[in-house]
Amino acid sequence: MIRRYICALGTMCWLAHPAYAVLDTQLQNLQTIETDAYKMATHYFMYSVTERSPEEQDKLNSLIAQTQTLVDQSRDSKIEAAWQGYHHAITVNPMDSQGLVVEDTLINVQRELKPLVAAVESSIAAAHLPSNNSSALIFQQSVLMERMTAEYLRRASDPMGGAIVANTGGNTEDPEQMAVQFTKNMDNLLHTYEGNKTVYEHLWVAYRYWNFIKGRMIDFNTKSVPYIVSIFNNNITVQLNNAYSAAN
Repeated sequence: MIRRYICALGTMCWLAHPAYAVLDTQLQNLQTIETDAYKMATHYFMYSVTERSPEEQDKLNSLIAQTQTLVDQSRDSKIEAAWQGYHHAITVNPMDSQGLVVEDTLINVQRELKPLVAAVESSIAAAHLPSNNSSALIFQQSVLMERMTAEYLRRASDPMGGAIVANTGGNTEDPEQMAVQFTKNMDNLLHTYEGNKTVYEHLWVAYRYWNFIKGRMIDFNTKSVPYIVSIFNNNITVQLNNAYSAAN
């Protein structure tokens, strides 16, 4: 499924999943569940940031429906159980009667997300599914971008300016640290695929998008720009997905 949106700054955004042309179908489906798990968190928090935007609700509902299909196809009881908990968390109204994000929302989504991702990664490892070890680093970079964006949006929807999220202990991640790691990873990937023109070009475009947004990702406390971060997350992950597909 490919969904297209015209984004800010004249940028064309494609919300698409990579072709994974030569990858095992089971691996493709599990990887899609993992990346879309983070995308759902992003759109759920964007839904609250934009005060119940119908567009964000539609994006979230589409991802939920697709993930439900993939979870059913997985026939994995651990994934199914984890999905039930996460599905409940992202379908609860995130706001109270006064239009403020409920504190439990900020905690529960992240808490239920982790077991789903862990179950998917465990299923991939247990099945010994075939993958290109070098290109797997590109996929991991895409996952890191999704994680970073989901956490950024969670903080952006915090009515206390990030204070509630900061007090959730082990249920929080640091977008600043992830941004530093993401930059290092991009440098390594560009070096690794310097001799592969197609893969390198997709990585380079992703890197250009990243250079535009990384300062905003790191400097969250000065100026929060959730909409821009969400848009550029799409741009970056699409290019990484294209690079991943080309590398396999």
